[in-house]
Amino acid sequence: MSPSPESPSSSSQSPSPTSLASPPPSPRRRGRLVILGVIVALVLALGGTGLWALTRGSDPLSLVKAPLLKAQQDLSNLGKEPTAAPFDSNGTTAILSQQLMVLRVIADRRETLVALNVSSSASYAAWQVPVPDEMAGQSLNCKMSAKTLDCGERISVDLISGINTPAKPSTVSAAEPAPSPSQEQDRQQPGASSTSADESASTAPSSAASSEHSPEASSPASTDPSPGGSAAASSAGSAAPSASGAPAQVPAPASVRLGDAPTGDVPLSVSKDGAVSVNKDKVSGLALDGSKPVWAARVEAPRKLVGVNLPVDREAWVVSDGITVGALDGTTVLWSSKLPDGVGALNGLGTEAPPRWQMSKGAIVMAHPDSLRALDPVDGSVIWQISTPVTSWAAGNGYVVVFNGSTTSVLAFDSGSSSTRATALPTSTPVSADAPDPKELENASLDVPGICAEAFSRGGRGMTRADMVEQAPEKTKVTFSDGKASGTARGNGVGGGSSNTIAMKSTQQGLFGTSPVMVTVLDCNADLPDYGFDVLAAYNADKEMVGSLMMEGSNEIGYVPTPRMENLRVVGGTVIFDESQLRLYGDESCRTCGGSASATVTAQWDGQALTLADVVYHIPGSLPMSGDHRRPSLAEVQKVYDALASGQDDKAAGHIDPTILPFMDQPAERVGTGDTMRSAFLPEGGKVVACLLAGPKDSSGASVANSMNLDQGTIICPIALDDPSKPWMAPRPSTNNSEQKQYGSWLLLSSDMERFRITHLQYKVN
Repeated sequence: MSPSPESPSSSSQSPSPTSLASPPPSPRRRGRLVILGVIVALVLALGGTGLWALTRGSDPLSLVKAPLLKAQQDLSNLGKEPTAAPFDSNGTTAILSQQLMVLRVIADRRETLVALNVSSSASYAAWQVPVPDEMAGQSLNCKMSAKTLDCGERISVDLISGINTPAKPSTVSAAEPAPSPSQEQDRQQPGASSTSADESASTAPSSAASSEHSPEASSPASTDPSPGGSAAASSAGSAAPSASGAPAQVPAPASVRLGDAPTGDVPLSVSKDGAVSVNKDKVSGLALDGSKPVWAARVEAPRKLVGVNLPVDREAWVVSDGITVGALDGTTVLWSSKLPDGVGALNGLGTEAPPRWQMSKGAIVMAHPDSLRALDPVDGSVIWQISTPVTSWAAGNGYVVVFNGSTTSVLAFDSGSSSTRATALPTSTPVSADAPDPKELENASLDVPGICAEAFSRGGRGMTRADMVEQAPEKTKVTFSDGKASGTARGNGVGGGSSNTIAMKSTQQGLFGTSPVMVTVLDCNADLPDYGFDVLAAYNADKEMVGSLMMEGSNEIGYVPTPRMENLRVVGGTVIFDESQLRLYGDESCRTCGGSASATVTAQWDGQALTLADVVYHIPGSLPMSGDHRRPSLAEVQKVYDALASGQDDKAAGHIDPTILPFMDQPAERVGTGDTMRSAFLPEGGKVVACLLAGPKDSSGASVANSMNLDQGTIICPIALDDPSKPWMAPRPSTNNSEQKQYGSWLLLSSDMERFRITHLQYKVN
């Protein structure tokens, strides 16, 4: 239903005798009458053809004509009902570059940057990147260049590949975050909607300029009502260049929050009891809720004569408190109407954040639960309407994105004459032929990582699990039935059995580059739980394995009896999961003993393979080293090692305890070669083999033997070197455990979430 005017303009009423006898009109009104008289004379002089020429040239690209449907894409992998959230306190909901529209999307209380192709037949996004936990709910200062989207030190996304290469590491959670008490209360209230803009505003950044009711709390930029004013920021025009061949930018007039007094740029104000005033003159016929934020925006509309637009505009202010919407011309109420249920929430009206309504000359675009509509600012009538369920929406640079559950529809405004303008949007979820079907994978012949099929059956004395991973075939084909397959294990290896079963535990859709994939957690040796382990495998639409990852060998991160991948989360080319039961110093040491620590692991598609990107250890609060600790990457540790090995201590100064530097240049007496401790145990050319959380003393289950008494939370990084002159640097089998190796030297590290420090150099010579 369209808003029905409750307070029509007084100019449409017949003059009464009282009004005819009223005092002479004011100078301003006399000026208007003169202008109107000139226009009437001009119309009579020009005639029909001349009038068409006069008005046709003043018809710029605007929102008056219904947009065109350009693309539909599915975001169901993010959650059931994703919603668009603003990037910043100005209310920016979309950033456009070339043929990509980037949105900030909230689903299941987690945030993702999503790039939609504004003209594509694909049913999936161009790329998706999770927003780091540290930045969730915060304003993002995003800037678009020709190649990247930069939103600070933790987000730098390549626009083509969607790969995030930040300058600073960040945390991305795997398990779904717990709802806040306010969200729980909202869900328990009758009629509460999980897709309301109020809920989105509680998670997304709110307007800092709106924290106070008075207009003085707003910055000059946020209150600039001119068509080129800053909070035209809601169109994101300042952040993104116009796309080649895309609609020209439609400047969105700034939305301003009304205070209790007018300003030089904003003549409107609202009192605590909801009374609206224009230059302190109270407006009659419009009552708002003064306890809620009241937003207003200036919009121009053409004057009309017998239904024909004239080349002279009139200025109106649109105001709303989320319950009522109306338009003012001076102190005259042109129209006002109660908003249907859900409209205020969808458009962010009545909240602290700037509203999402869009405006151009002659049109106000707003979302309704059943449609997207444009209203005439002069009389409130519906200019055009697109029928579709709407659960959220975003707009920018001449485009609108409508959310219907997990389906997004990209619409473009164009001033051309097209007969294909949208009147209704398809309600079915788009399906693409190149997206893999998880049900088909459960009953197909698929390649799996070779070690998963073999289940470590090649194990022997002196061979670690890392050795077996290295020697196993890259892939082995097995046939699944209802998500289970028989492996190829034979003999009496680590698994202890003559065969093994592979089971699909969980599957989620992802995007590796421009290809949709299904990422699956495979339980290898599933029929022997105490000897089972999990691996990741990714499959494309042709059921080809295009990537895999396991927490053994070079990816080993700690002492754990059976590596398990829990809480799988896939966002584009980023894969996140939790690994539990990591054993710490002080935990019991046995083959099947569980541990008290856990880790969140992040892997990323780098264009060719799925590689380990980040590991964050979680140590329980009852322990001395409780809290979160980031495992530094091997590349970072190797860089510091190389500096120390070459004597460039100044380059490693920020990552080493200075008290151990004098020790490094002392003679290495036990090797008998004349080496210093540095040249003997940190020789140039040495390789950092791994970095993993130290487990219990003499513990099993990791490739590094730990025979030391260590602090909880210590990270061990063994060093290896293939040099006959330094035989002690070659790794060798443990003397008391066939599954571990001993190294001649290793670094001990402490680490928090921001940096690591080398605290000790340990060594052993037999």
